[in-house]
Amino acid sequence: MMSDIVGPLLQWLNTHPNSAGLATFIISAAESIAIIGTVVPGSVTMTAIGTLAGAGVIPFWVTIICAIFGAIVGDNISFWIGHHFKRRLPTVWPFRNYPQLLQNGENFFQRYGMMSVFIGRFIGPVRALVPIVAGMLDMPPLRYIPVSIIASILWAPAYMLPGILLGAASLELPPDVAVHALLMLLLVALFFLICSWLILKFFFLVGHQIDQSLNSLWEKLRRSPYFQFWTKLLQHHDAREKHGQLTLAFYFIVACALFAYVASVVIATPSQDILVDKIFFYSFRSFRTACVDNFMLVITLLGDKRILSAVTLVLFAWLAYKKCWRTAWHALALLFMTVGSVLLVKHFIHSPRPWGIVGNAETFSFPSGHTTISSTFYIGLGLLLLNSAKVKCRWPFYWVIALLVATISISRLYLGAHWFTDMAAGWILSAALLILISLSYRRKPADNIPVRRTFFITLIVLIVLVSGVAFKEFGQMKQNYSQVNWPTQTITLSNWWEQKGDDLPLYRIGRVGLPSEVFNLQWFGDLTQIQDTLLKQGWEMPAETTWINIVDRVMDVSSAEHLPLVAPLYLDKKPVLALVKHMNGDKKLVVLRLWESNYIVEGQQQPLWVGSVGSVPRTFSWLINYKRSNNVDVNTALIFAAMPEQYSVRSVEVNLKHNHHWKQQELILIKPKD
Repeated sequence: MMSDIVGPLLQWLNTHPNSAGLATFIISAAESIAIIGTVVPGSVTMTAIGTLAGAGVIPFWVTIICAIFGAIVGDNISFWIGHHFKRRLPTVWPFRNYPQLLQNGENFFQRYGMMSVFIGRFIGPVRALVPIVAGMLDMPPLRYIPVSIIASILWAPAYMLPGILLGAASLELPPDVAVHALLMLLLVALFFLICSWLILKFFFLVGHQIDQSLNSLWEKLRRSPYFQFWTKLLQHHDAREKHGQLTLAFYFIVACALFAYVASVVIATPSQDILVDKIFFYSFRSFRTACVDNFMLVITLLGDKRILSAVTLVLFAWLAYKKCWRTAWHALALLFMTVGSVLLVKHFIHSPRPWGIVGNAETFSFPSGHTTISSTFYIGLGLLLLNSAKVKCRWPFYWVIALLVATISISRLYLGAHWFTDMAAGWILSAALLILISLSYRRKPADNIPVRRTFFITLIVLIVLVSGVAFKEFGQMKQNYSQVNWPTQTITLSNWWEQKGDDLPLYRIGRVGLPSEVFNLQWFGDLTQIQDTLLKQGWEMPAETTWINIVDRVMDVSSAEHLPLVAPLYLDKKPVLALVKHMNGDKKLVVLRLWESNYIVEGQQQPLWVGSVGSVPRTFSWLINYKRSNNVDVNTALIFAAMPEQYSVRSVEVNLKHNHHWKQQELILIKPKD
């Protein structure tokens, strides 16, 4: 059974989280190798691994990166096996006994051509066959490898996404809203796919009519005395482009309108209060690791304005040397327009940067300079160099460029240097500038650019500059981008005891920056004494995790008798103390968790511990509306079998707004006696 394979794997990963990357790499690679991939339950296993990554049991980013590299390695092993054996492959075991395997893969490959390498990666029955068939049919490696890399980069997160959502939602969202959040996410994704399909169908059906309408409009504008100047300005050098560049001009107006809208939103509402900005900021804070930090620091250097400005100047000199003056001047103009527009917008829109890193830049946050200049540089370079290539050969390179630009933007979010709205504004501004330069460049025939030499010169200069800056500044960058703890606040003991503070830590803020749980316990005192007191009051340390209770927990078999695989986070930290108590003849398990808050009690220099006491929910209680018979009433009797002499205990009723509803919550306060 599937659980016989997945269960022991989950148990092993839980006890050896540092080896999760290696295990993920092996599974991902094995699923992509011919024959082996047909017996390895990769899809189910990758989803299960995604669940552990989303829940925080195993490193999140390391696991995804290892899955991507495993898929790339497995694909290329199959490809080179097919490339080596070629037409002898049908005579080799096991294909000589099962010839339909290769035949199915060959039919799929012949039907979709190069696209089959990309599509086949996402289709289980042919995933392990397409690479070996591509090698057998002598597909050029320089065409196969880029497509394989792009498909692998997209496949790994896509197959792990359901598990990631399951792991994160079951821990971070309140039980009564988790199912609604996931269903809403699925419905939005489905709605997006349906809309995309309808839009493509619509443009396919009416594309000819739109083209005719644009031609008719273009002729009317040319004859109008009011628009003759603009039609000459937008005239394409190719006479076959009948309506000139009217469509590009329309897209430029749309891009400017979108940028103005995003800017107005940021001006009206500070970025730290915009929901999408909060979600991305908190999410990336909770997933940061030292290994991925180093990777993202290198990636963010690829969008450094100093480096890309220097590369552009070298590119200008090279193009001038080759007498490609129009291209050279347009490249230089694009550089100055990009840098100048970013500085101009920052001068007028004073949007503060996120607070979460040590040495953030002194300039304002909106828009992201890294995103704007990297999008403009790499996309502009791609459009320039691929202009003479065949249309069907361009899209793999466009995908690589888009992935590079997206990764640079993600590095800024991951490192905490920008908000998501800064990224969106950078993309839109870059699109507007590229359209504007294209409108000018396409008015005359393009220069005869030496594509290969231009590409290699640009690549070499880029690598040299990135390596030099990394060698000189990487240590300082690590320090500047290191994550700082949440700012601490001071509160007097009396004010806390009387609950007079308006912003006391009553909610647990989860990975997405939203209140996900109401705290019902606040405790001031020495943590070691707190633990000793609770152990004497009948609380116990949680049982050691075994493969049996892991399988029970994941498969929802008596899951309420075991703690979840991981505890939830508060302020990016795990609980400092977790204890359990069995009730009703060991049929009900209650868990008490304490976190270190960011409040310091004045005069004591000790933190305030905040936490929650409640029953352990079933694994899928957030998905199915079970009867709440397993809930417990939180009171002092639940915490203490006998009232301890060394502590003062107070129970207060507070009004809290949770999930858009006001409710009364019993809050238990505990402190040492005076």
